Amino acid sequence: MSPFVEKAKVLRKYKINDGHFLGRGMEAEVYSYGKDKVFKLYNHMSSFKKQELLKRFYASIDSSAVSYAFPYVYDMYKEGDIVVTIEKRIQGGNMQRLLPKLSFDEMTAIMESSLDAQLEMRSVKLSPKFEGYQLFHDDPNHAEEKKDWHGFLKQYLLKKQNEVEKFLSKDVVNYKEKLTVLHTLLSSEYQGDYTLIHGDYYPGNLLIDGEGKITGLIDFGLMTMVGDYLFDVAIGWVLFDMYDELKANVLDRYLQIIVTTLGEEVREKLYFYVLLYSVFSANVYSRDCNDGHYQWCVRNLNNRIYWE
Repeated sequence: MSPFVEKAKVLRKYKINDGHFLGRGMEAEVYSYGKDKVFKLYNHMSSFKKQELLKRFYASIDSSAVSYAFPYVYDMYKEGDIVVTIEKRIQGGNMQRLLPKLSFDEMTAIMESSLDAQLEMRSVKLSPKFEGYQLFHDDPNHAEEKKDWHGFLKQYLLKKQNEVEKFLSKDVVNYKEKLTVLHTLLSSEYQGDYTLIHGDYYPGNLLIDGEGKITGLIDFGLMTMVGDYLFDVAIGWVLFDMYDELKANVLDRYLQIIVTTLGEEVREKLYFYVLLYSVFSANVYSRDCNDGHYQWCVRNLNNRIYWE
């Protein structure tokens, strides 16, 4: 049976038609399913095991102190080669689609709201907590020899080096010297608190209502971790308009909002986490590092300001 025919069969089984279609992401198609639920139909990029882990993770989140909603999976099924889930429907529209329509002042307000929502994540509790520092991992010894957040990042950096060094060593100026700097900084003991890190905090994963209020944060996954909240703040900053599509000087404006809110002393840490993220994610979308995201990572690693 072809994937198209199999998908059509699944949709008929659950009485879903084209009129229920809401949108499509990298891993799934989303359909409305009654008044308060959505039906997600996953492609080959996901698996039953992954969705099972996410189901347990979402159920562990205590977001009672947060002003917006998190995902929740009610049921999941394996229909042949297709994984489907039935999840809570979070009201609101995709923030990323709204941004091109905003005025300068409206954009500033949205950036402030985005940061405020991100800082609320520090109030989220997990019960039970997931094992180790990372929700998804493929290392059976992932919990060993990691005394703290810095130890985890250092081990993760070593792992990613093996995957991307042959590419980054050609494209990043003084690559080996820069890696030495990162390893040296990670050799110090981590002194901060541990909070939930989304890992892909950007407008495409934020839902917003007509008044500009953030209503939901979706799509936790590959980079979801527990550690320094500033890692997430750094990612939220550089991913807000990562390819400068809005032509609104967003990178500088958002950074100014962050340092005004949290203090000038966070700037160096934000730069540091952007550099780490650029190594970690260099081959996320292309194993051969031949896409636009890889080039974006290279530009970050060659940005002299981030190394000062």
